[in-house]
Amino acid sequence: MKLALLMVALAVPALAQGAARFAVVVGNDAGATGRPRLWFAEKDADRFSGTLRELGDFSEDRTVLLRGATPRRVREALATIEARIESARSAGERTLLVFYYSGHAGSAGLELGSEVLSYADLRALVGGSKADAKVAIVDACESGLLTQVKGAMAAPALDFAVPLDDSVRGTAFIASTAVGESAQESAVIGGSFFTHHLEVGLRGAADIDGDGLVTLGEAFRYTSAQTVSGTAGTMAGPQHPTYEFKMSGRGDVVLADLRKAEAKLVLPADPGATYILRGPKGLLAEVSQGAAATTLALPSGRYVVERRGPDGRATADLLLESGATKNLPPLTPTRYEVARSKGGPLPGLLYAGAGIEWVGLPNFGVAPVVRLGLRKELGPVGLRFRFDYSWTSVVDQGIRYDWSYLAGGVAALFPLNTGAILVEAGPELGYGYARQTLGDQRNFSSGVLWAGVVAMVTAPVGPVRIGIDASFGAQAFRLNESNTVKPGASALLLVLWGF
Repeated sequence: MKLALLMVALAVPALAQGAARFAVVVGNDAGATGRPRLWFAEKDADRFSGTLRELGDFSEDRTVLLRGATPRRVREALATIEARIESARSAGERTLLVFYYSGHAGSAGLELGSEVLSYADLRALVGGSKADAKVAIVDACESGLLTQVKGAMAAPALDFAVPLDDSVRGTAFIASTAVGESAQESAVIGGSFFTHHLEVGLRGAADIDGDGLVTLGEAFRYTSAQTVSGTAGTMAGPQHPTYEFKMSGRGDVVLADLRKAEAKLVLPADPGATYILRGPKGLLAEVSQGAAATTLALPSGRYVVERRGPDGRATADLLLESGATKNLPPLTPTRYEVARSKGGPLPGLLYAGAGIEWVGLPNFGVAPVVRLGLRKELGPVGLRFRFDYSWTSVVDQGIRYDWSYLAGGVAALFPLNTGAILVEAGPELGYGYARQTLGDQRNFSSGVLWAGVVAMVTAPVGPVRIGIDASFGAQAFRLNESNTVKPGASALLLVLWGF
């Protein structure tokens, strides 16, 4: 909603005299008595204010950010900005006022803690400004009452008429909800749905024609569609932004100029894929890609980019340097990532198991073995760490001895298929400590070096996975005062817990 304001604000053309842009941005996590404290209203205001300065040409000295303010403080801020607006108009500048609010609201108006700023007062404060163009955006429950006063339109698409003369004047009110709806925020995206999608749109996701400028129509169409889609599956149901415009004149209606960005990232054409970016200052962006590349205007810094598509998931780390434009290379999911998209295991698995072990000694037979381990994916490789303990009694040529063996190993596993039942195999190195104890309590011990191959087959069973872990290789140790190499093998049944 906040950014919807910006849309109209930026609708003021960049005339020869220049355009003076002023903003009052308000966020309040607290509402009336009994209201739960919001998670992100004040953070949304912080981010919106920053976006205005970064891409909307709002200077810091003409932008007021209020957190947890009272109605009186909001009126004072608007009065202060109004004096600056009149001064700018006297100097021949065209002027724009943007008011943004994120927080609780009810049928009476905006809830600023225990006090209320009525919708009628808000309309009077914004509409009475001497600014050439005024925009008010309210991201709150029941904010549709702001636009309902003189009629409003739900906005899955933007279809109001374009003014005809050469300058934009008037007032626009934008609400994140229709009457009776809840404005929803998400712990996953770290903010409100509407403001999140509006910011992403202004950063380039809404630049449908690829001209480097995000217009009012582009931004609102994108934001409305993404908000409805993003909230369709929530318990509260879909949230429908509304608007009321009383504007005249004609301008570029530009909301954001991507050339003003600190840095730019170009996402490749990738129909059906969604890209999720996590970057500096808590920035989170989610962009559904199509048949054309998308240029995003972003702060410089380090980013983690995740690609999700029908063929799996892939990630990349990158550094965006100030002033740079970087093309993101195509991200190809590994076989593990493709397997997960088809019901395969999570990237991390803890497991426990039991089975049998053979060490290649005469008359040894097999020994019971228990195992604890961890399997963790690192890109295209799965690393498996295991710790074993085995024991048995052996009779060889009339001599009885007890055998115990404590060992560990690490294996590099590679997927052999892509499905819910995952088959993987690879080499393993390990080291252990074996001990023989004779009947007269004499004992002999040796370190054991292990090298072999491992295969794991796992499948989902309810909330866990079950699997078979088998290995075969060679063991080097001292036997009868001499070095020897013997074959070895093991087979275990495992239970695995994903994380």
